[in-house]
Amino acid sequence: MPSRRSLLSTVFGSAALTGGLLAGNRTSARSATPQFVGIDGWLNTDRPLTVAGLRDKVVLVEFCTYTCINWRRTLPYVNRWHSEYGPQGLQIIGIHTPEFDFERVRPNVENAIRELDVRFPIAQDNEYQTWNAWSNRAWPAFYLLDRDGQVRLVREGEGYAQEIEGAIRRLLGLARTGASEHPADDADLSRVATPEMYFGSQHPTPQDRAQSPRQGEATYAFVQPGPKLSEYQADGSWERGEEALVLRSSLGRVRVRFSAAKLYLVAGASQPAAVRVSVDGGGERTIEVSTPTLYTLLDGNEYGEHLLELTCATQGLSLFSATFG
Repeated sequence: MPSRRSLLSTVFGSAALTGGLLAGNRTSARSATPQFVGIDGWLNTDRPLTVAGLRDKVVLVEFCTYTCINWRRTLPYVNRWHSEYGPQGLQIIGIHTPEFDFERVRPNVENAIRELDVRFPIAQDNEYQTWNAWSNRAWPAFYLLDRDGQVRLVREGEGYAQEIEGAIRRLLGLARTGASEHPADDADLSRVATPEMYFGSQHPTPQDRAQSPRQGEATYAFVQPGPKLSEYQADGSWERGEEALVLRSSLGRVRVRFSAAKLYLVAGASQPAAVRVSVDGGGERTIEVSTPTLYTLLDGNEYGEHLLELTCATQGLSLFSATFG
């Protein structure tokens, strides 16, 4: 399983192709475009789609998973492209390859794409067969195909909305105006200094080493003066499995010190759980956690170092990862 989501994009080394478009070296070296293989089901379409069946269309393939904030931030402009360029001959396809086991469950995916107002077809790639066929590495990742089914542009992560839109317009034979009209499409992540945190044992834990973090169930107590930057501390009895840290006591707390303006938590609960959140010692707000998904704990505008504390009195709260913006 991939070890990260793409927070700050990695650009492949590029080679110029006919028409001035670019493609990553690993894609341009292929003799044929990969296919959609091992798909478990389709959403937002009444029939399966194939690369061969989409000849004569410009196709944008985007790899995604519904709890990924990096993918979610692309949705406004990708939905706009679907509406604006679909009638011109663009077909957008999302390949939903899950990071966590609960993202394999079709009703969870259906609920998420409905709530997020995803308007283009989504394929469930639960076993990573299409991910592997395309040698993909990140959520999100974009592959732009021309009308002959050849990959003409590959970009990983965020930060390429205007470039991709310009390439779409060129392949559709449209004037180059338009892409530069939406400069806010690309989020400015330059002031985000804390990387994604994972709470399960599949990844190295950023839990404060003074707490002697370990797999399985353990009881922790906050250590003063609190976690270091980009680390967290736990209080109460928690069980660490491969994917998540699960609350086993009747009361649990977590403190996270981070440098960003926003904090998103991938979490779930075996029964609805009221999670109290305070930032920098300020007033508390309560968030109800139930279905496993992405929850916004802080949606601020002040970039810098913050200390967030969450408190929960419901056993079964599961913490998967935290991302920042």
